[in-house]
Amino acid sequence: MAFDSFAYQSLGRLQQVCLKQNIPFASYRLPLDREIVTVVQHHSMPEKLSRMNEPELKAGFVVAPFTESTGNDSYFLQPDCVFFSNDIDDIYIEKLAANNRFVLEDKAANNVRTTSSEEFVGQVNKAVAVLKDNALQKVVLSRVRVEELPEGFSPDVFFLNLCRKYPYAFVYMMQLPQVGCWIGASPEPLLAVEDGKVKTVSLAGTQVATDLDTEKYRWTSKEIEEQGIVTNYVEKTLQSFDVKDISKTGPENYRAANLIHLKTSFEFRQAGLKNGFFDFLKALHPTPSVGGLPKVEALEFILENEKHDRSFYSGFLGPVNIEGKSAVFVNLRCLRLFEKEFVLYSGAGITTASVAEKEWDETDNKMLTMLNVIRS
Repeated sequence: MAFDSFAYQSLGRLQQVCLKQNIPFASYRLPLDREIVTVVQHHSMPEKLSRMNEPELKAGFVVAPFTESTGNDSYFLQPDCVFFSNDIDDIYIEKLAANNRFVLEDKAANNVRTTSSEEFVGQVNKAVAVLKDNALQKVVLSRVRVEELPEGFSPDVFFLNLCRKYPYAFVYMMQLPQVGCWIGASPEPLLAVEDGKVKTVSLAGTQVATDLDTEKYRWTSKEIEEQGIVTNYVEKTLQSFDVKDISKTGPENYRAANLIHLKTSFEFRQAGLKNGFFDFLKALHPTPSVGGLPKVEALEFILENEKHDRSFYSGFLGPVNIEGKSAVFVNLRCLRLFEKEFVLYSGAGITTASVAEKEWDETDNKMLTMLNVIRS
C-alpha cells in the first residue's frame, strides 16, 4: 500500500479536523509496518501523569518531555476511538468538526529563537573543557532552528511523505492541547513490548548515509566510545532491575533515514520486568544518547547552558497496549508545528574527543531528515 494522500483521504480529513479543533490525537506508523494507527480522545483531556508507574494505565499513547523540571508534564492520551489506516467513518469526522470542546482562543505562540553557530560552538567547547576535568563522562547538547512554513504546507501530506521516505523509522503526528503539534520520524526505540518479549537499544554515533551497504561504514574511536557509554548505561539499568537471560546483539551499523548509527540491541522476557514497565521507562530516560553521564550532572549542565527549552524534543512517546503492543520511542528527528512556522531540534553527543565545528555539522545533518521532506 502506497503512502499517498489519495489513498488516505479520510485519514487526512480526520487529521485536519483534529488540528483545527485542537482535539487530542496521534497518528503513527511503526518501523517496517504498513499500517497507520490513529487514536483520538474527543470526550476529555489527556491525563497528566504525576508518576510514570501507574498500574491503571491501559491502552493509549504516552507523551513525556525531556525533563519535567522545566515545567513540562507527561501525558497519557486514552482514546475514545482507534482507527486503522484509512478506515474512518465520514460521519464521525463531521461530528468532530462540530466539537468545540478543545478550541483555544489563542494558539500557542512560538517564542523560540534559532541557535547560532557561535553559540553552539561555544557550548560544545565549554562542555569539552568540563569533560576533560572528569566532571562529566558525556553530555548531549542540542540546538534549534526556526523556519517559515512553505506556502501550501499540509501536515497530513507531510506525515504521509515521512511514512513513505523513512520505512525504518517510527513516524508520527500528534497533538495534545497541553503539548502542541509535533511531527517526527524517530530512529531510536526506547522500549518495546510484544508477545511477552521486551526490547531496548543503545544508539550512538552518526554518519551521513552515502552507500546502500551499511556494513561499509567505519567508526572513529570517539564514536565507538560514545556508543559504549550508552550500552554500559543500558546494561547497568537492566542489572538494577535484576533482569535475567538477556540476549544482546551488536554493536552493528544501523540505517535511520539519511544517517547511519551504531546500535546494540537487548531482548528479554517481559516477566523479567515484574510488571515494572513504566518504572523501567523512567529509569532508562533520559539515556546518555540524549542526556549524558552521570545523568544528574549532565542534566544540570544542559539546563544551565542550553538557551532553549527542549520541551518534548528528546523526551519519549508512543503507543501503549494498542493491538497488544507497546512501542515507546525517543522523540528525535522531529519538529514542532506552529501556525506560520516550525521549529526543528537536533543534538550531538559530546566527549573529550569532540570538535565543535564537526558537532555543528552533525546536528545539521540530523535536521535534514525533516528538511529534505519539507523541501521536496
